Amino acid sequence: MADTATLAPVAQERAPLPAPEDRGRTTIADGVVSRVASIAASEIEAVVDTRKGWTKLVRKGLPHAEATVAGETSSITVEVAATWPTPLAPLVERVRAHVTERVDTLVGVTVSRVDVTVADVVHLDAPARRVV
Repeated sequence: MADTATLAPVAQERAPLPAPEDRGRTTIADGVVSRVASIAASEIEAVVDTRKGWTKLVRKGLPHAEATVAGETSSITVEVAATWPTPLAPLVERVRAHVTERVDTLVGVTVSRVDVTVADVVHLDAPARRVV
């Protein structure tokens, strides 16, 4: 027969946590914001992702983003490649708005500025039909 003993509950009183600002500091690296901005730009229709496959060698690996984070604010520069024949001004506005929203939502950093450069226009040929 096993010994059973009733243990008195141990009174564990925890010290109250310090104020949030005294617990530590959160730092988001510029590279993280750059990566999120680059991925966000690639989510836009008519932006070509040239970071994969052989196009990475021929083109510059677009979309590409660079961010500078100062405190809780960031400034971002994005380069994209667009498909032919996309109107570029509306495309740039969509990229700017989407990058701002995604960085703000996913990283929690306020975006003060997004400079967008259309660095390339890509004519996507329909794949040739293969006859077997």
